[in-house]
Parts: sequence; structure tokens; C-alpha cells
Amino acid sequence: MRKFISFFIKYPIWSNAIIIIILGFGLLSMFTMRHSFFPEMETTMLKIWVTYPGASPQEMEEGVTTKIEEALKNVSGIDEVVSTSSENFSDISVYCYTDEDIDEMLTKVKNAVDAVNGLPAASEQPRVVKGTSGRMSTTASYISLSGPDDLNRLKEVGDQVERDFLNSSAISSVEKYGYPNKEIVVEIRESDLQRYSLTFNQLVQSISMNNLDFSAGLIKTSEEQMYIRSMSRSTDPEDIGNIVLYAQPDGQKIKVADVANVFLDFEETTSRSYVNKKRSVTYLIRKLPNDDLSKIAGFTENYVEEFNRNNEDFEMKIMFQFSEMLDDRIELLGVNLFFGLLLVVLVLSLFLRIRLSLWVAFGIPFSFIGMFALGAIYGITVNMISLFGMIMVIGILVDDGIVIAENIYSHYERGKSPMLAALDGTMEVMSSVFTSVITTIVAFGFLFFVEGAMAFMAEMAFVVVACLLLSLVEAFLILPSHLSNEWVLSRKKRTRGLRQGLEKGIEWLRNGYAWILRGIIKRYRAWVFFPFLFILVTVILQMSGYIGWTWFESPPFDSITLEASFKPGETDDQTEEFLWYAHNKIDSIGLLMEQELGKKVISYVSLNIGSASGLGEGGPHAGTIRVSTESADDIDTRSIANRIKESISLEWQNRLQKFSVGGEEQFGKPISISLVSEDSDQLSECAQWLRNEFENMDGLNDIVDNSGIGNRELQVTLKPKARLLGLSLNDVLGQTRQGFFGAEAQRLILGRDEVKVWIRYPKSGRSSLADLDNIMIKTNSGQLFPFHELAEYTIKRGKVEINHLDGKQEIEISADVLDASKIGEYSSSIYADLVPEMEQKFPDVDLNMRGQSEEGMESLYWFMIAFGASIVMMMIILSLNFRSFYQAKLILMVIPVGFYGAVLGHGIEGFKFSTLGLFGVIALAGVLVNDSVVMLDTYNRLLREGLDVKKAAYECGKQRFRPVILTTITTVAGLYPLILENSFQAQFLVPMAITIAYGVFFGTIILIFFFPALILFFADMKRSRWWLWRGGKYPPTRIEVEPVTKIMKRELEMSDLIQSSNGNGGITKEELHG
Repeated sequence: MRKFISFFIKYPIWSNAIIIIILGFGLLSMFTMRHSFFPEMETTMLKIWVTYPGASPQEMEEGVTTKIEEALKNVSGIDEVVSTSSENFSDISVYCYTDEDIDEMLTKVKNAVDAVNGLPAASEQPRVVKGTSGRMSTTASYISLSGPDDLNRLKEVGDQVERDFLNSSAISSVEKYGYPNKEIVVEIRESDLQRYSLTFNQLVQSISMNNLDFSAGLIKTSEEQMYIRSMSRSTDPEDIGNIVLYAQPDGQKIKVADVANVFLDFEETTSRSYVNKKRSVTYLIRKLPNDDLSKIAGFTENYVEEFNRNNEDFEMKIMFQFSEMLDDRIELLGVNLFFGLLLVVLVLSLFLRIRLSLWVAFGIPFSFIGMFALGAIYGITVNMISLFGMIMVIGILVDDGIVIAENIYSHYERGKSPMLAALDGTMEVMSSVFTSVITTIVAFGFLFFVEGAMAFMAEMAFVVVACLLLSLVEAFLILPSHLSNEWVLSRKKRTRGLRQGLEKGIEWLRNGYAWILRGIIKRYRAWVFFPFLFILVTVILQMSGYIGWTWFESPPFDSITLEASFKPGETDDQTEEFLWYAHNKIDSIGLLMEQELGKKVISYVSLNIGSASGLGEGGPHAGTIRVSTESADDIDTRSIANRIKESISLEWQNRLQKFSVGGEEQFGKPISISLVSEDSDQLSECAQWLRNEFENMDGLNDIVDNSGIGNRELQVTLKPKARLLGLSLNDVLGQTRQGFFGAEAQRLILGRDEVKVWIRYPKSGRSSLADLDNIMIKTNSGQLFPFHELAEYTIKRGKVEINHLDGKQEIEISADVLDASKIGEYSSSIYADLVPEMEQKFPDVDLNMRGQSEEGMESLYWFMIAFGASIVMMMIILSLNFRSFYQAKLILMVIPVGFYGAVLGHGIEGFKFSTLGLFGVIALAGVLVNDSVVMLDTYNRLLREGLDVKKAAYECGKQRFRPVILTTITTVAGLYPLILENSFQAQFLVPMAITIAYGVFFGTIILIFFFPALILFFADMKRSRWWLWRGGKYPPTRIEVEPVTKIMKRELEMSDLIQSSNGNGGITKEELHG
């Protein structure tokens, strides 16, 4: 290796060539790399959707969902199956194991679903697709189109906008919301239907058999061939009305229009959207893996600007652009990166010569730019996690360069030439530098294997590992080559001014440290317990509540969501009245806060009638309001959400069945409990009991469950008369369904939309119980009888939806907490107090923790694996480097101190210690080991030079004081601008930054002052153990028990063996090494 490094020192053009190649490819990759908000992770979820028009939740469960779930039990590779059966729809989520190939699983699940027999004839073909990997990584933009309250005009313009989006090269996926689909309605006039003795089925057959295109073959002549075709399919209601049903004996043709009104209309579903009180259409633009977030943002911004300029009656508004948030975070991280780099260079300049420090600092941009080249091959994107990885590693990158540069400078100060100083200085610390960087890489490397909520750590780990590998190239090959230049290392007779003062100050610090260290070493048996005292104090602070714990920090929302629902079956008039009431309250709060802060607070308010997905409700009784706020440090969305909730009167809150104000939690609800059972009655009783218990717990609010009550239903039974007439339940309700729900005659393509042709009674003929009682049911003999003579009914409440978890019925109850630091306490209280009582009262119900507790437990599981594996690998690497398992254990003793230093840092900064901070400990372990390796390597080298143990322990601290302090200050300085950041974009990242910065800070203080004492104390313990084991009059000396002494002895014995073997013509040196 010495020859290899000397080659680069002699011929610096080779190091320059490496710089040009790596920077060239890196810059090219950096400017062409795609942008995304979050790392793009492969999904592990498959979705199965089945539509069955007119079916109740029970029908969907029994006829569709359960059959598919049974089929999936034979498919290997499935971790969990979650399903929801609701009106007309079955939604099944299949979660696969992470080591399964998702494309193969898609094929296996499709095959299993296709093999299901006995699905209802009226249900549509099941759709099986890949799920998305998360909103953060797949959503690009929310855009609204507002205009006149004319659905036809809004749809016409809205469809054109959708086509323009999809025809662009930037956008691949668009979802559109805001108005129902179109349909062709054939409204039957009951009196005319009876006059002409027709049935619904006859109309369905006539329309489907005549309104079609048909190819009947071709005629081949000697001269040409002609196709036989009928092109009679039409989407014009007038053409459908002219379809002939039959001809009377007098030749009069009876047409569809003679018994029905035919027209084009929108579906009878409650779906209305408004933005800033104007009727609107909302576009959700999704980012596919090959799309670029910045290109999507650029196209949409230009399109919206041009559209608004050319359309007076309509207005487009970008409600939310993930690219803007990404740009904000890039700007935030870029500023922190700049100031971190500036602080690192400044610190290096204070401790080293400016020219020397600039070449050490060059390792930062070199590693960063080179990382982009490797990242392009690996497949990363520019996102908030990869950028955070760069900030995290900024201070670590120069650690190896500092140690090498400082050692080169020390050799130069001894009188060596620049080239010889560069070579000897590099070789002397190469082993320890390589070991320290490799241990850091190992620590971060195990984050590649983390799964669950923290799987995004893999991208951050790649950034750190790639940068550290490139920093080794720069430290071993490029740095010595440039430091060997006399322009960098030049002797000056005397330093003056600021530099002279700085050097005196540094010397004063080192002498002061040396004086303190002498006192500690003098009484090392007492001082060695100081780190344990530090840990004890931190534990006491934790137990006293000064330093809190939570699974995940709760940063402000990026938007506020108000969701409300009345009892199912209630009309949309009441829902709309409440939503506009709440809208006005939000407007008032926005104006009040604008006066308080002197700037705009609320950017837009959108209102949707017909859905409250967060409450598990859909229909005219449910609605949602979304509030988007301006991005600013002094705008707290959680505080705004609380003000909105307080503004809603108790009268309205009491009328609502479900009500919630908040935002989307990145890691799920703070408290979420899943109850599972095959006994639906006991499950419902248990859910109600648990909900009551939650309501009695102080500090919990927004308690909701996903069960609820359904619409009122008419439970129909046949009267004896119907049986006597030969009518079955299917005959009676089948004809009733045709009139009230509708009979689908066919599906047509109108433009780009699929339009269904429905035959049913007019709205006026199906709006009351009297209408149902008086519809005429036709018997097999052609007789007509009113419904009330053939059937009777009772009115009951049905179910709004039925949820399953792995085939069993499930009810999930969730709640928010007023104090996020108490999430762990609530979870513990639920397990300790409620679960035992629940098991006694409801023995057939199983309880599972969901939400943040589930994600936190899974993250903790992967943390234990990653942390344990990294410690084992570091132990192996350190043992091999020092050729001693004992010294490897000695180095790892600094990790507990760093951990509790990180915990204390969270308390100092006012943060709760969380799962994100916990994962920072893995990175911290690798960083802390670096300085310990350098100090212990110096200690061993001094022992080899003949110093006694106490003197070597003292000198290793004194000699390595400057590089250890330098590496610590640069690491903390690189991270601290991010810790000081108050914007909500940074809050997600701050816990890990606190862990590393404070862990390194406190760990280094303990290291430089007490690691020499620890060396001596452990040496005494080893002496005592040897003496007890081997006996003797006196215990062995300190130097005798040191590993380096045994290694030197073995090396000497081996050397003597080689010499004697060579002298006897026996084994050669080369053979021994072989």
C-alpha cells in the first residue's frame, strides 16, 4: 500500500484525473437526476376492487369479499389481508411479505381471484392492481378547476383539462373528482308500460339487441370483397327513444319513447365539490416512478397560468404542489448545507493552516458530487431523505481527512520534507482511519435492511455510505498528493497577527486539557465512574419526565381536514348546511389570524359533499372540508385545527354522529386499536365498551371507529298471497329493483367516457313508501298486483360497512391525544388496565395495536436487529484491526455514553426522544467509534515505542486532542443549523440530527477526558483477573497484560522462527506468510 500511495504523491496528475472523472460524472448525474418528495419504495400491497351495483354491505361480504378471502388463503407470500365491504363495493388490500416479488405476487393473486366461482352475476369483473407506496412518494399536485354552477359546462372543460394533462410528456396519471359520471336514463311511465303490456325485461332486451354495431361477415366477388355490417349503435337519447319495441296488428309501431322518457343526465350520487365557495373539479396528479416532480410542477404551473389567461368564466388553482414543499426543503437543507460547510471550513481554518484546511474541506464537495454519480446507478432521487443524508454526513466526511492532514502536518513540523511527511503521515494512521470509516459504513449499512415505517432510511444510508467511500478515496489518494506540495506545506519563520493568536489559543487549550488529564489519570480509579454518573443523571431526568418519550414526533400538518357525518340515510341538505356553517367559521378564523400576524394565513378552503373517508363514511350524510395554509414558521396548523374545532357549536357537534378536525399523520393515528372476532354481536358490544372507556380517559379526543350504523332498510318478507300466485322473493324484489334501482340495458362509449343505459322509474315515482306500496308486480300468468298486497316490510338499521382482517370481522377504534409525549403511557395503560378486563368480558374478541403503536413496535424490532448486527460487525472489525477482542470491547464502551448524551440532547432542545431519534443511535455508534479508534491506535503505538502504560495513556490523549476536537466540532457544526431550524419542513428530520450531534458532543467529552482513565482501570481489572487465575507473589505489571505486549512478543517469536528456519534451510519467510 505504501508504494501505491507514494505513486500518487510522486505523480499528482493521477489524483487530478480522479477528481476530473468523478466530478464530471457526478455533475452530469446531479443535473439529470429525478426529483421526488419522498424515496420511491417498491409497494408491498395489492388492491382488489369489486363493484356490485345495488348490493348491501352484507351482500358484498357474503357474496364477494368472503369468497375472495377464502381463495387467497391458498396463496403463499401473503402477510395480511384487510377488506371493507360497503354499499355496492368491496375493497380488499393484500399485504405481501417484503421479500416477495410484487409482480409475481400480482400474478398469483390475479390467478386466485379469477378462479373464484359463484360471484353474483350482476357483479363486475374483479380488478387486481398494485397499490401505491404512500401519499408522500406518489402524489405530485392537487389542482382545482372552478366555474359556473353548470355541471355540463364544468364537465366539458374539466374533461379537456384532463386530456391536456395526459397528453403532456410530464404527467402520466391523473385522477379527477367533483361531479358524477354521465348516464343515459330511460324513465318508465308505469301507466304506458301497463297499457302496452310490456315489462322491464322487454325494454332491456329491445335496447341491447337493437342499439348495436354488428359485423355479419363479408361477400367475396371476383372483383372485390364487401363487409356485411350494421352501424346502429347510438348514444343519442333520441335515437334510443326511436327503437321499436314491437308492432301492433294495425301496423302501429310501439317505440321506447312511447313508454319512457329518454335523456342524458348525471348519475344520482351525492358528489359536489367547491373551492373558495365556487363549484369545482379537483385533479389529483400522481407521480409514477419514471416521472419527475419538478417537470410535473413546471408543466402544471405554466398550464394553469395560460388557462386562466384564456378563460374568463373558469379559474384553475394549484391547491397543493409537492414540488413546492420539496423546493422549500431543498432550500432549507441547502442553506443548512452551506452554513454547515462554512462552519466546517471555519473550524478547520482555526485549528489548521488555511491552505491545509481548504484541501481537507475539499473532501465534502468531492464526496457529495461523486455520490450523485453512484446514486444514478443505484436509482435514488433528489428527495428530503437523501438531502438529509448529505447534511448528516457533512461533518463526518472530513473526519478521516482531519486525522490524516493533522498527522501529515505533525510529521512536517518534525522537519520532514512535504512529500515524506505526506507519505509517512498517511501510512501511520491509515489502519485506524480505514477501520473508523468502515465501522461507520457498517453502522449505516444495516439501515438498508430496515423495513416497515422506517424503510425510507435505506436511501439515507446509501447517501452516507457512498459519501464515506468516496471520502476514503479522497483521504488516501488525493489529499496526500496535494498536501505534499510545498505551496501547501511551507515553513514560515514566524506567524503573526490572528494566526499567531489562534495558535497560542489552541496551544493553551491543549496544555489546559493536558493539565486536567494528568489530574484524572492520577486518580483514575475514582474518575472512571464519572461516565456512569452521567448516565445515571440522564436516566433520572427521563424517569422524572424532564425528557419525554413518544413513538413519533408530531410535526404540524401540511393541511387541515374537517370531516363530519350525520346518521346514514339523512339528506345532503343538512350536510351542506353544516359544511357551509363550518366554512364561514374557518373564514372568520382566517381573517382574525391575518390581523394577528399581519399576513395571509389560509390560502384556500375546499368543500366536498358525499365523502368523509377518514371517518369511514360515504354518502349524502357525510362531508369534508380541507384547509390549506401558507407556509411560515409562525403558522401552527395544529393550533389552527384546535381553534376550528372550538368554533363549532355544541349544538352542531351533538347532532353529528362523527366529527373530527386534524390532519394526516405520517405514521398513523396516535392511538388505534383493532378488535377482531368471528362473533359480530360480541365484537360490536366490545367496540362500544372500549369506545366508552376511551371517552372516560382524560387527554383523548376525536374518538372514532370504522363501524357505525348504516342506512335505514326495509326488510321485506312475502305474504301468503304471493306464494299462492306462484311468486318467489326473487320475482317480487327483482321487479322492484328494476323500477327503484334500475336495470342496466347496456354500456356505451360517449367521447372518452363509459356511459351506462339505465331503465327505471322517474324520481317522482320512487320517492316515498307509498310509491313502493303501489308499484305493480306482474305474475307469470300476466296478472298485475300492487306490491302491498304481495309483501310486507319492517324498517331497521343496516351496517354502513363490514371490515375484515385476515377473514375475521374487525372494528378499528382510533383517537388523538392532546399531549403527544403521553402516547406510550396511554398504550401501556390500555394493555395493563383495559385488555385484561376486555378478555374477561369478551373472550372471543382479539385486540391488536394499530397506528403509531404498531408502526413504532415494528420500527423498534428492526432497530434492535440493525443495531445488534452493527455492533457485532463493528466488534469483529475492531478485533481484527487491533488483533484484540479486549480492546474492541474497550472502544465500544463509549456507545452507551453517546446514547444517553443523545437522550439528554433531546431534553436540552425541548424534543421528546422518539423512534426517529432511536434510529439516529445506529449512525451515532459508527461515528463515536472513530475517535476511540484513533486514540487507542495512538496508545498502542506509544507502547510499542517504549512508553509505560500511564505515560502512553496521557500522551495518546494529548496527541490526539486536536484531531478529536476537530472531528467533533465539524460534526456538530454541520448538523446544528438544522437543529436550530424552526420550519415545519425540518421537524421531521431534527430528532436524528439531535441524536448524532449531542451524542457525539457528550461522547467526545467523556472520551477525551475519561477514556485514558478507562484504559488504566480495565488494565487493573485484567491484572487482577490474571493474578487470581495464574497466582504468584505479585500481580503482573500493566504493560504485561496489554494486548500490544502479547502481539509484540508473538511477532518477535515469529521473526526468530523465520530466521532460524532460514538458517537451517527450512521454512522460508514467504512460506510462513503463505
